Amino acid sequence: MKEIDFESAIESDLRSRGFRSLHYSTYDRQTCLITAELVQFVEETQPKKWAKLKETYGAETEARFSRLVSDEVGRRGLIEVLRGDIKHRGLHFSLLYFEPKSGLNPRHHALFERNRFSLVRQLHYSSRSQNSLDVVLFVNGLPIATLELKNELSGQSVRDAERQYRLDRNPKGEPLLQFKRCLVHFCVDTDQVSMTTRLSGEDTQFLPFNKGIENPVNPLGPRTHYLWQEVLAPRSLLDIVENFVHVSTRRERVFDKTSGGFVDRIEEKLVFPRYHQLDVIRSIRTALIAEGVGTDFLIQHTTGSGKSYSIGWLAHMLTSLHRSERETGRLFDSVIVVTDRRVLDRQLQATIRQLERTGGVVYGVEKGSQQLKEYLEQGKPIVVSTIQKYPYISQSISALKGHRFAVIVDEVHSSQSGENRRHLNKALSTDVVDEDQDVGDLDGRILAEMKNRGRQSNVSFFGFTGTPKAKTLEIFGRKDSRGLPRAFHTYSMRQSIAEGFTLDVLRNYTTYKRHFELSKRLRDDPTFPQRTSSRELVGWVDLHEHSIREKVQIILDHFAHHTRKKIAGKGKAMVVVSSRLMCVRYKQEMDRQLLESGLPFKCLVGFSGAVQVDGIEYTEAGMNPDVSSIPEALKRPEYRVLIVANKFQTGFDEPLLHTMYVDKRLRGLQCVQTLSRLNRTSPSKNDTCVIDFVNESADILESFEPYFGETILEETTDPNRLYALQADIEGYRIFTARERDEFCRIFLDASTRDEQFLPIVDRVVDRWRDLPHQEERERFRSDCSSFVRLYGYVSQIADFFETDWEKLYVFLRAILKKLPRAQREGIDSLLQSVDLDFFRMEKQFEGSLSVSGPDPPLQSVSLGSSLSSEDEKDFLSAIVQRVNDAYGIDFEDEDRVTLEEFRLKVFQSPAIEQVHRGDNSPINKRKKFMDESNSVLLDFVNERLTFYKLLDGNPEMKRTLMGMMYEEYLSENGFRSS
Repeated sequence: MKEIDFESAIESDLRSRGFRSLHYSTYDRQTCLITAELVQFVEETQPKKWAKLKETYGAETEARFSRLVSDEVGRRGLIEVLRGDIKHRGLHFSLLYFEPKSGLNPRHHALFERNRFSLVRQLHYSSRSQNSLDVVLFVNGLPIATLELKNELSGQSVRDAERQYRLDRNPKGEPLLQFKRCLVHFCVDTDQVSMTTRLSGEDTQFLPFNKGIENPVNPLGPRTHYLWQEVLAPRSLLDIVENFVHVSTRRERVFDKTSGGFVDRIEEKLVFPRYHQLDVIRSIRTALIAEGVGTDFLIQHTTGSGKSYSIGWLAHMLTSLHRSERETGRLFDSVIVVTDRRVLDRQLQATIRQLERTGGVVYGVEKGSQQLKEYLEQGKPIVVSTIQKYPYISQSISALKGHRFAVIVDEVHSSQSGENRRHLNKALSTDVVDEDQDVGDLDGRILAEMKNRGRQSNVSFFGFTGTPKAKTLEIFGRKDSRGLPRAFHTYSMRQSIAEGFTLDVLRNYTTYKRHFELSKRLRDDPTFPQRTSSRELVGWVDLHEHSIREKVQIILDHFAHHTRKKIAGKGKAMVVVSSRLMCVRYKQEMDRQLLESGLPFKCLVGFSGAVQVDGIEYTEAGMNPDVSSIPEALKRPEYRVLIVANKFQTGFDEPLLHTMYVDKRLRGLQCVQTLSRLNRTSPSKNDTCVIDFVNESADILESFEPYFGETILEETTDPNRLYALQADIEGYRIFTARERDEFCRIFLDASTRDEQFLPIVDRVVDRWRDLPHQEERERFRSDCSSFVRLYGYVSQIADFFETDWEKLYVFLRAILKKLPRAQREGIDSLLQSVDLDFFRMEKQFEGSLSVSGPDPPLQSVSLGSSLSSEDEKDFLSAIVQRVNDAYGIDFEDEDRVTLEEFRLKVFQSPAIEQVHRGDNSPINKRKKFMDESNSVLLDFVNERLTFYKLLDGNPEMKRTLMGMMYEEYLSENGFRSS
């Protein structure tokens, strides 16, 4: 097939769908219009207005009107003109009629049928050259889309079409190619499609417009047939013009080097939906028309999918959706957009407002839960709020019976915890219990509570997330042929990376292994719990000053030589640690080493609340002086490293983040979300880097695999497993069914006070304390937690009427709050009983972690007891030996004796003492110590050759050892560590 044959095939298909073929001579290169098409449309649809215009201009009417339309398109942009009208001398002309939402207005439908669709092949658009575009599509004489076609069988592809637009379609001086005069420019071959909405010469950016990473095989022709058969078909094209294409004004705070402060950069962007965005909205619309209200939709769209626009388009579509042309009422009375973070709430609200075409559609909740309540009662079309507000109104909304709601949840994996969804369902339920109504016996009230928690026939949920948890899949997913829940629509991490919208954070991954040795400082040999003590000792080592000093040195060395040069010299880094205490110690050590090394940048630290360290309270504000906003400060050139613990590990977008240094155990979803802070794209950002001090590369890969493609579930949760947990809990015999029921009666009675059920709870807690063994008490706590966690979950995904479970759930939640926490037996004395003799970091893996093969299933929700077998006690010496065996180094006994001899010789050096007592810089003091240490080590060549080779042949071990010796020297001799 030649290119001309490809062009002819597309033309033939479009003609069969309602387009008319016209010669390029009908096109006016100055006005960018096919005047005859425009005039005929206006004459047929608005004859009286056209007649009045002709009375004014006579024979010049067509020329005057076409110039007027062209000028308005140039001034306002095509999309605003098509959605609005042209005003002239008191006359308002519509240039396009959209498809009516219902069939109740036959005249409107007749006008819609009068729209004129035409195409021109080889359109000569330029007055300065004979350049032509392969195909241009027009609606009522106005250009909507241009297409450059290439046939791969002729040796050219979509990339050649992109080069043609960049190099041969310079928009300067060419009216048709100006921004906002034509909606979209497509590059098309037989396999792939790409698009742009703004031609900028060589700087033109094209976006993929494919069904997936590769388009599926089409048994009837080219893989790209969907473009002209689906997307560009007349009804589809008008739907896109009316409901999708959008001129976005983006305001971004950026640092201005000239002024030394922040300025607002405003960028105007014409948004044309990508294929997956168009497909998900239309697929949901089709499903709702077929199924009605009450079904749920899980949309697995990862970072880079344009999720905010998808949510905005969906919200506006749902406000005007009718199930059929004959129905007068909308399918939903209100659309509620829910986020779980206030920053996202503001961002999402701004996007949805920009998509608003008429006022009075979008209402953001700014004044608390009372305002939210009023908006819902008034049936406002779109209400944007955070999920935290719903519990405050779940008991008070009674005016919503019979109302239908669409609830769009952003980041559904975190927003839809059991209790939040319960309150949300209760607030929107058609069967909300009136507190003044007699609800009958206890079981009747319990059944009402169960119904409120479960699915509601008047509510449809639309959950968006790129990383669904197992419980998210079960709550929102749709059953496939095997009965397993799946996402309704997927735009995967794999596709986002392949299309260049996000970066692969696993491509440059380095892991380190920490080696250390502990010694017992006590003469006695006390006993401690084995597993707990081993875990605490490793954590203590990770927090030790030597450990943090070594890791910070590796971080700053890597940052100075690699990261700081990335992204055109703007690269920044995040250090992820396991606790707020570690945040404080990392910040202190990094500030110290930055000052000592003279590196020209600063670090920030982010954590919530306050931390007590050696009797001093540390806060985020106190450790970041003169910084009012960490995200904004990180945009300044002097701040290059951010240290965090939990905070900023999700929902934080900074495209200049290039490298992450990880000193925290990461698994599963948390691992994916944390490392994904790096995946945002930015000009000159071509890669990312992760340096991991704790995790194994295999564990990281295992965490990513279920989320790289479509996330699927291994198996569904069996609610009947609650019976076993119930039996175990009741088997402890520390409460009776009568006590449980009496508690529920009081708890669910709004006229009673909480104090009235406290005696029941206190009696149960006292019996729990009387259980003979600590292990038994903790197992009861664990079983109760498992039941509450599991029942709170399955009550959302299964329809059942086991009232005893609901009673037990309500009862146990109160019991768990009153059970005292287990004490850390002897842990503080354990940590005071050991010394750190040696510590070093050794690079273990460096390379790319490749996710390949079929997507592995995600394991279902864990339902078992969180309490493992009894933690047996052992002697401190045995525990220390066990830890050393796991993390130790290959020092023989003879090496240890030699190491002590080496240390003493260095410490007794008069030259080192003289430099340290003199007026010398910290850098020179450290350098003198290292020089003398190397000199002493060289003396061991003849007498201790094995030891010399052990250190000199391992630079990392040598550097670590000497660093620790230096700090010990300063401490022993009373010199302040700089």
